[in-house]
Amino acid sequence: MIRIGEFSKLSNISIRMLRHYDELELLVPSQIDDMSGYRYYSANQLEIANKIQRLKELGFSLTIIKEIIYEEDTSGIEHFFDVRKRELEEELSRIKLQNSLLEEAMGIVKEKADIMKYHVSYKKMQPLKIASIRKIVDNFYEESTLWSELYEKLAQQNVKIPADATALAIYHDEEYKDKDVDIEVCITLKDLQEDKDGVTFYTLPEYEVASTTYHGSYEQMPLVTQATAKWIETNGHELSGKMLNIFYVSPAQDKNEENWITEACFEIRKERGGQTDA
Repeated sequence: MIRIGEFSKLSNISIRMLRHYDELELLVPSQIDDMSGYRYYSANQLEIANKIQRLKELGFSLTIIKEIIYEEDTSGIEHFFDVRKRELEEELSRIKLQNSLLEEAMGIVKEKADIMKYHVSYKKMQPLKIASIRKIVDNFYEESTLWSELYEKLAQQNVKIPADATALAIYHDEEYKDKDVDIEVCITLKDLQEDKDGVTFYTLPEYEVASTTYHGSYEQMPLVTQATAKWIETNGHELSGKMLNIFYVSPAQDKNEENWITEACFEIRKERGGQTDA
């Protein structure tokens, strides 16, 4: 026979827990000395002790463990395991949901940190001579087709594009639209010509804008607009019209998005008492 202290070492179960198992009649000592009250276990009971530990690791309660260990019907045991499997699947779904919510929360925190890297400033855009095509297209992804059309028609008309020309897009809608979007694509020129074949030549007027130049993917635009809105509010300005993108390095020039350089401009007007820059 094995005394409780030695059995505790062999089974990796504390003496306190062995006594608790005895009270639950989960693991009852083989013998208890009437005089001393010492508990003794048999070597065979180590098998039961090991089963208890394994089932606890699987998340079963002691009540269920007792039923499993002393259940002689195999189908009854399988039922307990099926139930536990469903519980684990549900728990896994909850954990995945919590993880998703955690990542979302971390993203919000990161955005608050990332927004600080965007420098917004006041800028007065000087008048620009441009050639442009303006159309209502299905969605924002169709902007690329407008650029292709503009460059193709300028080539057909033998319009010389200066080496230092600037490409810009103007978004004319007063509100966000996910379809039927009013977009104008423009390229700066030295001299204007007569309108022809859908291409309009004119001088873009002076604009006062909140300007942010950023490098990389256009997926940064939500953070850019967030930083811009904060700057406008802080400096006593308000939005007053169009949103423009000036493309210094675009996908047409470099396929690597890390090299793209874009200036996002939001037309503003200064409220009374507002500052000019921050």
